[in-house]
Amino acid sequence: MRRLYNRFKFALEKMLLRGAHYQLLLIAIIIAGVSLTAGYLVYTRTAGFAAFSDAAWWAFLRLSDPGYLGDDEGLFLQVVSTVVTVLGYVLFLGALIAIMTQWLHGTMRRLELGLTPISQNDHFLILGWTNRTSSIVRELVSSEGKVKRFLRRIGARRLRIVILSEEVTTELHLELKASLGTLWNERLITFRSGSSLRADHLNRVDFMHAGVIILPGSDSSTDDIDRVDGAELLDTRTIKSLLTMANYREEHTAERQPLVVAELIDGRKGDIARTAYGSSIELVASDQVISRLMAQNIRHAGLSWVYAELLTHSLGNAIYVREWPRLTGTCIHDLADAFPDAIVLGVLREVNGSLRPVLNPPTGFMLEQSDRIVFLSRAWADTEPAASIVPKQQTRTASSSVAAPPAQKRLLMLGWNHKVPALVRELHSYDNEEWDIDILSLVPAEERDVYMTRHGLASDTGRVRHIEGDYTSTADLQRVHPERYDNILFLANNWLSSYEESDARTILGNLVMRELLPTESPRPEILVELLDPDNRALFSRTRAEVLISSEIISHMIAHVALRHELSDVFEELFTAGGAEISFQPAGFYRFPRTEMTFHEAGAHISSQGDILLGYRSMPRANGDSGGMYLNPPHDETLVLNDSTRLLVLKTYPQAHGSIG
Repeated sequence: MRRLYNRFKFALEKMLLRGAHYQLLLIAIIIAGVSLTAGYLVYTRTAGFAAFSDAAWWAFLRLSDPGYLGDDEGLFLQVVSTVVTVLGYVLFLGALIAIMTQWLHGTMRRLELGLTPISQNDHFLILGWTNRTSSIVRELVSSEGKVKRFLRRIGARRLRIVILSEEVTTELHLELKASLGTLWNERLITFRSGSSLRADHLNRVDFMHAGVIILPGSDSSTDDIDRVDGAELLDTRTIKSLLTMANYREEHTAERQPLVVAELIDGRKGDIARTAYGSSIELVASDQVISRLMAQNIRHAGLSWVYAELLTHSLGNAIYVREWPRLTGTCIHDLADAFPDAIVLGVLREVNGSLRPVLNPPTGFMLEQSDRIVFLSRAWADTEPAASIVPKQQTRTASSSVAAPPAQKRLLMLGWNHKVPALVRELHSYDNEEWDIDILSLVPAEERDVYMTRHGLASDTGRVRHIEGDYTSTADLQRVHPERYDNILFLANNWLSSYEESDARTILGNLVMRELLPTESPRPEILVELLDPDNRALFSRTRAEVLISSEIISHMIAHVALRHELSDVFEELFTAGGAEISFQPAGFYRFPRTEMTFHEAGAHISSQGDILLGYRSMPRANGDSGGMYLNPPHDETLVLNDSTRLLVLKTYPQAHGSIG
């Protein structure tokens, strides 16, 4: 009997778990049973019903509507009616409402989870939610002009962004909404849950009809980056996602191949990623990009502000690429007056089917039919040439000679992350510069040494020294004598549990460092890498420069997604050798006057082989706080004194061993 009872309970459980339809069916059976039983009792015990069906209907009415309770006469009828009415409260008002509420809640939950497939065309598809995603979305939404031009190129009408996340929650919506602020528009953004490693989940977001597919990386251990193997894991997932999309396309003989912009934590896997997906892919190697920017900022203090402006649509100037066939056959240096609100940086030229950047072109460089001109300007409209162009021939020499920097410099790195090998290699790629690098971190020296060796940097060169210690400890910092270094770099520690914890340690370490360093000059130049943009304000009153690595990568991904040829421009600008952005003292160019307009100063510098991009006025004793000015009004008067540093695009000899 007990086994029979258990079997009955098991069968009932299986039925109820099948969903609301079966639950309602069970309640309907119970209601029918109660109605028939009560009807049979009153039909056989009373004489008020002509037929059994009338008695059953009487019972059902009492079961469903308590208002009939006062119509009954006789003790037996009233007792049965009361019992049936009470059961009606339980069955109708209790069970039915509970089932419907549970069904509605489950339906809403499934909708919130984003399991419903979508059907869209030419949408921006972001595969994964990391500390990059919200910045990428904000950059796409804020760059209205570039988005419209991108949509016109692919034949789409409006911006639509779809985000595929492992889990879609209300908190995720609120986080993105808070990040976008006034830019938030829920009609533009759709969340769907799923994994980029599964083809059925990718179909849920209609990936084959996307305009651009973005695969962002991450910076924190909560997103699977640890001291050594985390970067390998993230890149493995990225490449697996590329293979999944490529295999689906081949299996279904799809002709369409959406452009993919993928971030790699380790840039050495670029060839593997390209082979995995195919030709329509642009890669952003975060270790290479950030290490290059760090290296150039260490060599030229102040460039962090330039990078922030160039890579952010909402801040001042940006880089634009346009085709002007009517300028074919014109010497590019003779167009100085053709673009009064923009600066011509060079061209992208097609060579053997691929684009090659030629920035700060050599003397006599003539524009060809397919050349795309690279501009620095505040807006797309500023890259329109004057109605009538009269080429103004310029006398131009080769890029002016550069005084050799100090033969040897000392750099103190505080912290540890996966970008260290790329940064060390980048610093050692510059000619005429010798860097002695000390790395102070809590990560065991043996572990760091193994990681460097795996990246092809032998530990016995004597140029890199691993020191174990805590840079938030005054005693450990005093032990390395930070005042003896030329540069100090705080690295974001992505082996910690979160980027909030990493930034907290960096901020504390910087405060300790400020107490140890002397107040008078010379002081080491300090560069700080942060992961959370909200922490930038904490450094507004310090001399330290701040590089928000996650924000830089996010902005670069957004730029490349909207105009993929910008990847080649950034590659040229941020790599050792070739065209580089740097600072030069005003006296370096031997100006004929101490006051000249920006246009006049640019023409003078151009005659010496460089391109003037802006200037930096240093703080002065009279209270002038100085500042950074990129592409100022061309009629603005510059005071060319010892406190002025000119921002120029200069061509250097190709560096040995440059990354990339």
